[in-house]
Amino acid sequence: MTVKITKPEVNIREKLNELDYGHVPYKKMPAGSVIQTVSETYNTRSTTNSTAFTGTGFYVEISPKFKSSKILVSVLTSGNNNNTVGHDLFASIFQLTDNGHGATQNLNLGNATYGFTGLRTNQAASGTNNRLEAGICMGYIDSPNTTDTVKYEIWFRSESASSTVEIPQLVGQITSITAQEIKQ
Repeated sequence: MTVKITKPEVNIREKLNELDYGHVPYKKMPAGSVIQTVSETYNTRSTTNSTAFTGTGFYVEISPKFKSSKILVSVLTSGNNNNTVGHDLFASIFQLTDNGHGATQNLNLGNATYGFTGLRTNQAASGTNNRLEAGICMGYIDSPNTTDTVKYEIWFRSESASSTVEIPQLVGQITSITAQEIKQ
């Protein structure tokens, strides 16, 4: 007895045209690929005279698709130290995560004292105000090891409690903070 099996005809060209090459599944993306980009911009100003790092309120949140991903955090802003020698601004990026018990864990990704960058006036010019205004750029590649939402915020501090420092340097200037998930 002969059994005859028949399969429906498949038009390979038609099937290839049905594929959506514009949307590769995240898990099939090669290592080094940018999985997602999240960016926030602000046009307000934050000030402090605290000598301890303080949050600016300028942040971005990202929920990584993979625990193994790296997060590239980029900050573009400006700032000023407002006064004279010893009245310096230091800025850093902080990673803020939920500790699982309703509290936030704040982690300074930069140097504990100086963060990533600063505006410092080391020597007074005779009879002049030494207000220093400059651009601030910071970048960091983080390994949060989670798929929970991670918040990255600009924090800053003043060298002297008698001096107010400001980010950005002028009201209305744009502060941008971006987080990109990089697949590993």
